[in-house]
Amino acid sequence: MNHALRRSAVLLLTLLSLPLEAGISPLAFGNHNNGLPTLAPMLEQVLPAVVSISAILENPTEQPAPATQPVDEFSFQPSQERPWIQHNPSGLGSGVIINHQQGTIVTNHHLIEGAKEIEVILEDGRRFNAEPIGSDKETDIALLRIRASSLSAIPLGDSATLRVGDFVIAVGNPFGLGNTATSGIVSALGRSNLGLERFEEFIQTDASINVGNSGGALVNLKGELVGINTAILAPNGGSVGIGFAIPVNMVREITNQLIQHGSVQRGYLGIHAKVLSTTLARSLRLPQDQGVVITTVEPGSPAERAHLHKGDLLTAINEHPINNPTQLQSVIGLFPVGKKIKLSLLRRGHPRTLFATIQKPLNQALQGASLNKKLAGALLHPLTSEQKNRYLSGGIAVHTLASDQPGWEVGLRPGDVIFSINRQPISSLGDAEQAVTLANKTVILRVYRGEKILEIIMREH
Repeated sequence: MNHALRRSAVLLLTLLSLPLEAGISPLAFGNHNNGLPTLAPMLEQVLPAVVSISAILENPTEQPAPATQPVDEFSFQPSQERPWIQHNPSGLGSGVIINHQQGTIVTNHHLIEGAKEIEVILEDGRRFNAEPIGSDKETDIALLRIRASSLSAIPLGDSATLRVGDFVIAVGNPFGLGNTATSGIVSALGRSNLGLERFEEFIQTDASINVGNSGGALVNLKGELVGINTAILAPNGGSVGIGFAIPVNMVREITNQLIQHGSVQRGYLGIHAKVLSTTLARSLRLPQDQGVVITTVEPGSPAERAHLHKGDLLTAINEHPINNPTQLQSVIGLFPVGKKIKLSLLRRGHPRTLFATIQKPLNQALQGASLNKKLAGALLHPLTSEQKNRYLSGGIAVHTLASDQPGWEVGLRPGDVIFSINRQPISSLGDAEQAVTLANKTVILRVYRGEKILEIIMREH
């Protein structure tokens, strides 16, 4: 045995003697094959739970690319600021059984989008037609069901405990070859702004991910699912050792909603934020990537009711650190309507803890033409906090209105506040829609314009 090989063997044998606290599972490193460490015992448990998926599309627009071309992943091009996605038109990919009793399989949305038939092939060669339970384009997660016995499932891990440097194994069906395992480490966490999905917080790994691996499993050395493989960075048309997986904690939240509702019932918090500046971070003695500065609190939103303020530095939601606005959007996007969340923040340098309840998105704008054709051109908004303080009786605001539009001709102007329609008090866009349904051929608006009160009468001839 040469010196390099002897040193590698000593390193691996040292790993075998590490306690469980070091994150090495006895299941991962078996002790056979002439005493050499191996991942085979763990993979024997994992491989039967990873399936191949083939989707026949309803309206295929192009012929499948040759198997040597990465068509279901995305690539960066030097001339583009963001990556572009290429979806496999044949729908060839992978999936992971997460409940062996129910036969539920998680995969990528882009693999089955527009499919009229989905076939699942198990590792033992059995084939089944899959029934879609639900799918979410904004996270690229889909859930399928097959009616089969003697299935194996992968237990779900906790992606929040992952650290850069942790060993991971990618399992999938690259190029249609069948279940294949590749090893690597977690290269980075919380990758966002890739332009793949609306909600992004990817695990980055150097475990080889290729065409057909999309929808497959990323597991830790305990054989627990920590991510669903979804994309690669491919500047030259092939894998260069940078792959991305959807964290299993995001998968868990989305699949729970898909099971309950068949779709994701997203709510909203009602804030906008920006990156923490270097100057402010220095003044607060914080790392620059710790927290986001709230720039807007939407009127009538859960954030306003929770007493969040413009200028607050939001650092965590439910103990999940918030480091940038994209991550904020991703975290909020996982919460269902009615979920109570804990907000950790700094206000004028002092720590505060607030609680908010995620609610259905409010209608934040209304076209005047939807109330009456003579109001065409007016864009109506809820009142801002300043307007609420000024006009205590409430109302809705004329946000924008061009001078060549019918709304201008009847007398409305930008900044006007409509507080009554046909003698009905108005405090929301919904109130306005309800009030006009009670009108016949005459609509009477009462309007605040600064300190003045105006009455606008519109009659249909």
